Amino acid sequence: MLIVPAIDIFNGKCVRLRQGDYKQKTVYAATPEEVARRFADAGFQLLHIVDLQGAKEKKVVNWDSIASICRVPGLKVEVGGGIRTTEDIRRLIDIGVSRVVIGSIAAKSPELIEYWIQQFGAERIVAGMDVKNGSVAISGWLEDSHLEPINFVLDLVKLGAKIFICTDISRDPQISIIASGGISTLTDIQALKQSKLAGVIVGKAVYEGKISIEELAKIKDVEC
Repeated sequence: MLIVPAIDIFNGKCVRLRQGDYKQKTVYAATPEEVARRFADAGFQLLHIVDLQGAKEKKVVNWDSIASICRVPGLKVEVGGGIRTTEDIRRLIDIGVSRVVIGSIAAKSPELIEYWIQQFGAERIVAGMDVKNGSVAISGWLEDSHLEPINFVLDLVKLGAKIFICTDISRDPQISIIASGGISTLTDIQALKQSKLAGVIVGKAVYEGKISIEELAKIKDVEC
């Protein structure tokens, strides 16, 4: 199973939200680049970045932090949060991002997902889905799309999507599902591994000391 460390960024700093609530934000001392280097030094090759500020403001904001992470040797970087335009995707790829995670636009304008897959390839465009109260949440958890998760995924598969980052979704052998959210122990990871998921994203548990980078490194699969 692929283990993907996560870094959430707000105002150029590493942060974590509690249950997607921007009012319950924890700010960490280390810079995003410093944290990225720690993961790279531990042998991780793929890093998941969320521009939380971008998700809230509906545009990519933390360009400098993202670029600094992309300059860390040995890392591939996927980025989500506030990506709304073809120009943003091109710019992210130009600064070294390997693939982009499209969330809100995937729910509001799925035809754009199809266009971007055609332009950049299915391996560069990841469909991101946050689930809150049984519905797909958008705009950094602030809005309810009123879409059922399984229908959301199946509709995007028809448009060519192959990689999904989800919190709770049925499996399909033709697509790769990466679980995100609520993963706080090694036991959680082992349970998800039994579900035959492609991978998991781990962030808050590392920052709060529930799982060490060294422990993750022992069980990671760096293929991506």
